[in-house]
Amino acid sequence: METRPKVSVIVPIYRTEATLRRTIDSLRAQSLQDFEGILVDDGSPDGAGAIADAAAAADPRFRVIHQENRGLAEARKSGQRVATGEYHMHLDSDDTLAPDGLRLMYDFAITEDLDVVYPGFTRIIGDKRFEIAPRPGREVATPREMVDLMLDQSFQYYGGMCFSRHELWRDLDAMFPPATVRLPSEDIITNFRLVLSSRRVGMTDAPVYEYYFNPNSLTAQGTFYTQELIHAFFDELEPTLAEAGLLPEVSRALDEMKLHYVGFYAREVDPSDPWVARLRAIPKSELRPKYKVLQALLCNNTLRRGLIGTNRLVKRLLGRL
Repeated sequence: METRPKVSVIVPIYRTEATLRRTIDSLRAQSLQDFEGILVDDGSPDGAGAIADAAAAADPRFRVIHQENRGLAEARKSGQRVATGEYHMHLDSDDTLAPDGLRLMYDFAITEDLDVVYPGFTRIIGDKRFEIAPRPGREVATPREMVDLMLDQSFQYYGGMCFSRHELWRDLDAMFPPATVRLPSEDIITNFRLVLSSRRVGMTDAPVYEYYFNPNSLTAQGTFYTQELIHAFFDELEPTLAEAGLLPEVSRALDEMKLHYVGFYAREVDPSDPWVARLRAIPKSELRPKYKVLQALLCNNTLRRGLIGTNRLVKRLLGRL
């Protein structure tokens, strides 16, 4: 009878011929060797699919799924469907894991009986490395405590990198937003759902995930989304919190999260839209200083984009974007 691997690492692949070998090599170099690597070629038009096939031919721990292009969330779902490990992790095909990454997270999860682990990560910009952690040290939290942290935009984590118990993924449609709904960040929705399905969540400042900053990415160039797209994101998140019985308890924190997204990421804000008008009507006395500023900027798109652009430039120089 075959034993299941300790960890399944799911790698969605699209247009990453230049970086995929580096990603695969980081898995081969793990001190915890009992893993399976599931390489999901999401219809990549370059040579990345062939690189994945070569990796699987050379190492039986790797397997490849080839499919038509369906997008990041659907590629991850395809990997989840066949994953058998005790714990699962997603790794983007232009990023890497530190050599002890899987072992650190697995040992932490087993020792503390954790369902989900959020590790620290290293942001790599050229030859510079910046270590960022969700919280200092190691910490174990309840799902309710984690919701508070995740609603607060100062909580530092990379949405796609959490380490989670296999059993949480039994209902993939419940974990991932529908493929028909385009969202600015489906990772965040999935993370809320994972946390709310768990019993115990851990955070560690160990820099496990290595995120390579791409100067040509949408994030680096200062992505702005439509107001409607941001509204759709919260239309997906809000019912998740309501079904968990957390509304109206977290309503003000959710409002501040909405102000953060609209203020920082909306290309154009229509102050007369009822959804935005409600955010503008929140009494300033109920908001923290940062969100008072964002609320005031909702009426001036030119000033708002200029200030946000300056904010992003400063963060980029500090290695935090």
